[in-house]
Amino acid sequence: MSALTATASLIEVLSAYHELNSSGVEERSGEPTPLEFSRGVRQNFPVVFRGAVSHWKAVTNWRAAYLRDTMGSESIAVAETPLGNADSAVVREEDGKRYFVKPHERQMPFGEFLDDLQAKVTSESESAMVRYAQSQDDNLLREFAPLAADVGRDIPWASEALGQQPDAANVWIGNERSVSALHKDNYENLFCQISGYKRFVLISPYEAICVRETSLQAATYVPNPHTQRLAIVPDEPASEVLFWPTVDPDSPPGTAWWRYCRPMEVELAPGDVLYLPAMWYHKVSQRGSDEGLCCAVNYWYDMEFGGAFYPGVSFARQMTQMAQQEEEEEEEEEEAEMWRTQAW
Repeated sequence: MSALTATASLIEVLSAYHELNSSGVEERSGEPTPLEFSRGVRQNFPVVFRGAVSHWKAVTNWRAAYLRDTMGSESIAVAETPLGNADSAVVREEDGKRYFVKPHERQMPFGEFLDDLQAKVTSESESAMVRYAQSQDDNLLREFAPLAADVGRDIPWASEALGQQPDAANVWIGNERSVSALHKDNYENLFCQISGYKRFVLISPYEAICVRETSLQAATYVPNPHTQRLAIVPDEPASEVLFWPTVDPDSPPGTAWWRYCRPMEVELAPGDVLYLPAMWYHKVSQRGSDEGLCCAVNYWYDMEFGGAFYPGVSFARQMTQMAQQEEEEEEEEEEAEMWRTQAW
């Protein structure tokens, strides 16, 4: 198959996908039955279940005073970034190179962390540090164990439909300054909003060509010991992050492929649950409650690699690589033709 044929085939696949699937996130009210949920999983398409966990104690109780009293003197892992951009592609000023940059992580007493989130932001503090509790290591039953009784250990209707317990349950606490850059996870994700609001921009895994995935050298934000400002420091030994999307869907690029992308948006309110299918790209921003906090819990279930979905997405990615190779060859040919013209 030639690179040109790969490009034409990929365009045809994307056009057919958009014709056959909804252009928006499906919304349902309340908890689904396991059978109803399993239908969404089979389609690999996002669904919002409005108010599905509104009965959780957390939705009522997780206000600042309660969180402070319940967590007590517990210390938690906190991600620190200068712009609220943990795990994202960032250009390093020192060498003009783009890196995949991880946050600086530190242990912090929960009360101190909460004070920081609620502090009035000044121009000076805003440029210095953004903090977010986002450790993705089953932290609900670890550092946030005092709060675990307020939520479920799993989502029963999802566990029954998927035939398994979640691989991890994670607590997310931050404010409006934190943003999760576009990325994907190899998990079936049940995202439960507790307080504040989260806005998701969702892109199908079949649209990989549109998000300009690339390999990036890994780096980490490291505080300057004198100024405490965060600097981007390449990891040693050097390592790469593969297939990382570099497009910001809120500031889309003026590329030919972006016109084939159909991003979908949805905002979660307290008590809502988003089913985010495995391998879907998503960017997440948030706005706080009346106390300036945004709290959520998500449950990761292992995805099913059997069946047609994963091989289909893998094939689309191979087609993407072939189409990108075609673009590179065309650019090289155009440049060569320009030099030949000038030589004449």
